[in-house]
Amino acid sequence: MLEWNEEFGIKNQHLDEQHKKFLQRILEAYELSQSKSEAKKSALVSLIGVVTEELKEHFKDEETYMKHTSYPFLESHATLHKEMLVNISKLSTNIDDVDVAGTEFYEFLKSWFITHVLGEDKQIESYRNRLRDVKEIPYSLETQTSILAESHDIENEPKYLYICLCHLKEFEVCEALHKLMQTESTFIRCKTCKQPLIHRDDSLDDEDNFETLAKKYFKQF
Repeated sequence: MLEWNEEFGIKNQHLDEQHKKFLQRILEAYELSQSKSEAKKSALVSLIGVVTEELKEHFKDEETYMKHTSYPFLESHATLHKEMLVNISKLSTNIDDVDVAGTEFYEFLKSWFITHVLGEDKQIESYRNRLRDVKEIPYSLETQTSILAESHDIENEPKYLYICLCHLKEFEVCEALHKLMQTESTFIRCKTCKQPLIHRDDSLDDEDNFETLAKKYFKQF
């Protein structure tokens, strides 16, 4: 279960506090999905209603903030908000099997938090820091791995070695993140030297080859 990490924030205290509350709602949805109480259906209807109202308030506040910061992707982001409200409304009208509905609501809320809050919302901060164009992942290696662990079997995936400009420093990168960085041409920075991590494949054993590859790679950034 994800816990709040300061890296998740978009550096707006009000919106970040709302995001923290949604993590709590996810926990409540999970606990409710496991419940065997006779009042489970009414509790689920109540929780969906509370979350829906909190989402409406949050989306309104977030869109106001995006206007204030001249965020260029406001329109497409607001469309995602509308779609979320439509989808949660559909969930609230289909609770014939409360056990199935409870699990679906939990999975729905968790998926939304990971893809939207940790993905789309984080781009608001990335835009303010001018990171979006270079496609930098706005999290540390540890945090991005913990996010991917919610949807991938990280423990049993192959690991890939990455290096930075720190002397003799290596990083183990899970396959899900390795594929993301290689296919999307995105990257994560080392927290110490602040340089992008690069994949250490067998060709890097040759010192001259490493220097050539490193120069070519860092030129992208």
